[in-house]
Amino acid sequence: MASSKDLILENSKQLFAENGFKGTTIAQIAKTSMVTDAAIYRHYKSKQQIFDVIVENFMADYRDLLSQIRERQKSGYCLIETLILDLCGFVDGRNTEFKVLLNTYTTIESARRAMQDFYDFLAETVVACLKRGIQDGTVREDVPVPETALVIATLLVGVNRRRLFGPDAPGVENMSKDTVAFCQRAIKSF
Repeated sequence: MASSKDLILENSKQLFAENGFKGTTIAQIAKTSMVTDAAIYRHYKSKQQIFDVIVENFMADYRDLLSQIRERQKSGYCLIETLILDLCGFVDGRNTEFKVLLNTYTTIESARRAMQDFYDFLAETVVACLKRGIQDGTVREDVPVPETALVIATLLVGVNRRRLFGPDAPGVENMSKDTVAFCQRAIKSF
């Protein structure tokens, strides 16, 4: 059985995803968690702290995922596929937290910083994959690495956003595989 602290976090994620940060109250969190307002304040100083813990936990797991991808012993070309598919899988498994981040990064400073870190670490990981691919001959030498990494990182965030907010749109079910094919065509060494 989950602790009241964990239950508060889980219910807060759902409420933030559905109602946004400003549309979620401590009273709503308490009601859905079946605890009192006082119980929430025993664990957390404020609604902002609850939000920040959710975002920090998500980002820690995200950084771990990308670090693991970088450590894999694959060609740079194959790592791009691994990165795309693993990132899509990560977002599928953590879609509530990703939705919270996407819904709040324009209005909440901690979410804005987290979203910037999300992009930066993703772009750094793509750079590492591209450089490895250039070294091992699986990625064309003329690929402009920083620019390509930025485009791929932005594409991946957009693809995952579309998959999250438009799951019934045509082509969404194959979008991660189509993204892999598109990116690999753009960088493949002949």
